[in-house]
Amino acid sequence: MSQASFRTLGINHIGIAPKDAARFKWFLHEVMNLPHQGEENVAEQKTLTNMYACTNSVTISAVSTRLETLEDSAGGSGPIGAFLAKKGGGVHHLAFQVDNIEAAIAHVKSCGVQMIDEIPRNGAHHCRIAFVHPSSIGGVLVELTQQMK
Repeated sequence: MSQASFRTLGINHIGIAPKDAARFKWFLHEVMNLPHQGEENVAEQKTLTNMYACTNSVTISAVSTRLETLEDSAGGSGPIGAFLAKKGGGVHHLAFQVDNIEAAIAHVKSCGVQMIDEIPRNGAHHCRIAFVHPSSIGGVLVELTQQMK
């Protein structure tokens, strides 16, 4: 196992794929008063994302945890549509913010963990991302994310 040459800065966001996206977004913004930080369509992933700040959360790092809603933008044929068909909605992934995504990927692989993305790609909300394969880590989908400068 290699020595880690990156730092995990905190939880960047929790991705949630609700069965009724409009109702859940209403709940987050209108009921819970979470500030909406923007919507973005990630065409290559056939996914529409909305990000909400968790202003009432306790910050234990330099990263403020956010909630990301995920919707299928391809009429059910994208990865979020498949998730909803299989699981019926819920928490989709946990995203850790790192300071060096290439080093994080190399370290994860050196520990014998399978990556979905071995090369970072552009994600939503000005980030470079890479997903860890859930079968390698107990069935949880984990995203590594690094803010683009």
